[in-house]
Amino acid sequence: MRIGIFGGTFDPPHAGHKKYADEVRNKLSLDNLIVIPTAAPPHKQKKTSTTAEDRLNMLGLLFEKDSGVLVSDMEIARGGRSYTFETVTLLREQYPDDELIFILGSDMLLSFHTWKNPDVILEKVKICAVTRDGEISKKMLGEYAEKHFPGKKERFIICDFEPIEISSTEIREKVKNGLSVEGLVDAQVMEYIKEKELYL
Repeated sequence: MRIGIFGGTFDPPHAGHKKYADEVRNKLSLDNLIVIPTAAPPHKQKKTSTTAEDRLNMLGLLFEKDSGVLVSDMEIARGGRSYTFETVTLLREQYPDDELIFILGSDMLLSFHTWKNPDVILEKVKICAVTRDGEISKKMLGEYAEKHFPGKKERFIICDFEPIEISSTEIREKVKNGLSVEGLVDAQVMEYIKEKELYL
């Protein structure tokens, strides 16, 4: 099987996350997609606005009708900072015979060599960079891979997407200020946010 791994803070999960998930499943011909909210992301200094349980519940609502999408609490259950090399090592043990593809944004790709144990990550999974408006060309990706990971260019994939101008930060600000987020957030997720009085 071909399995995608989609990690993030998801605070809150929004329509952009859903669209990326749908498109990447289609473009990469994925059999399954594992969505993994982070416990404490090492690349973000700020703490999440909500509890891990709330983010998990919102993701469950967002993807509940999608067969082939699994929302996993593995990083949250582990606690502490969420290091990708630990996550993909565990996933490789769980799926020893499957092709695993870790999905990240183009803004994160060019700093990938600074992550903790990037060679371990590349050994366990392929990396798919989601780019917008040709931000990163195949030539640029090839040059980056050769410079930092000689001989491992085939472990990197580029997926071109149309820009999705939605951010969790924007949604939190709108909710805080009593503004509408219709179209930015799934209706069930919005109901959950209201019920739990999140981001106020």
